[in-house]
Amino acid sequence: MKARKYNKEGVFQSEIELPAHLFGTGVSLGAIYDAIKAENANLRQGTHSTKDRSEVSGGGKKPWAQKGTGRARQGSIRAPHFVGGGIIHGPKPRDYSSNLSRSVKKKAVQSILNKKAEENRILIIEDVEPSAYSTKALFSIFKKMEIADKGNIGLVVAGENQFLKRSARNIENLKFVNSKRMVCRDILYNNNLVISESALKELITQYGKQG
Repeated sequence: MKARKYNKEGVFQSEIELPAHLFGTGVSLGAIYDAIKAENANLRQGTHSTKDRSEVSGGGKKPWAQKGTGRARQGSIRAPHFVGGGIIHGPKPRDYSSNLSRSVKKKAVQSILNKKAEENRILIIEDVEPSAYSTKALFSIFKKMEIADKGNIGLVVAGENQFLKRSARNIENLKFVNSKRMVCRDILYNNNLVISESALKELITQYGKQG
C-alpha cells in the first residue's frame, strides 16, 4: 500500500510505500469493535442514580383507611405506581470500565491503520516542530495538503511539542494524537489520518509485526 508524503510546509513530494509489517497485517473488524466498545465503556462515568421507594421522602402514613372507602388498599404514596413514588429496578451508580488485552489493542490499531491505508486516507508528513504558537500556520499546512475542508483530521505525532499541541487545539475538526498513547477512537473517527515521520517509526516499533 502507498501513501502521499508531504514536507513540513504541506507541499506534496511523492508517493511512498508503506511498511508491510505494519500496513500488511489485514483488517480485523472484530478487534476494532472490541476496542471501540471498551473505550466507549471507559468513558462512562456511571454516576446515574434513581431512588427506590425506601429512599423517597414522605409516605410514612397510609393515604386512606384500609377498609370502607371503596378504593383499593394502599400503604404508602411513595409506592412505585404513585406519581412521585420510587422507581423499580432503576439505574444505580456502577463501574462500566472494561479491560482490553494488549494483543487485541495491538490488532485493533493495526486494523484501523490498514483500513485507512486501503481507503487512501493515510498521509505522511515531515516532522512539524514549530517554535511558537500559531494556529493559523498549522491550519495553512492542512490547506496546502487540501484536507482542511474535508472533514475531521487525525494528526499523529511523536512526543509532546507544546507549541504544536496548543496550536492544534483551536482547530475544530483536528484531533491531536500522541503515537505512544494511541486511542482507537481518535484514529478511527476521522476522514484523513496525518502521520509524522517520527510517529510512523514509533508505530512500526510498537505495533508492527516483529521479525
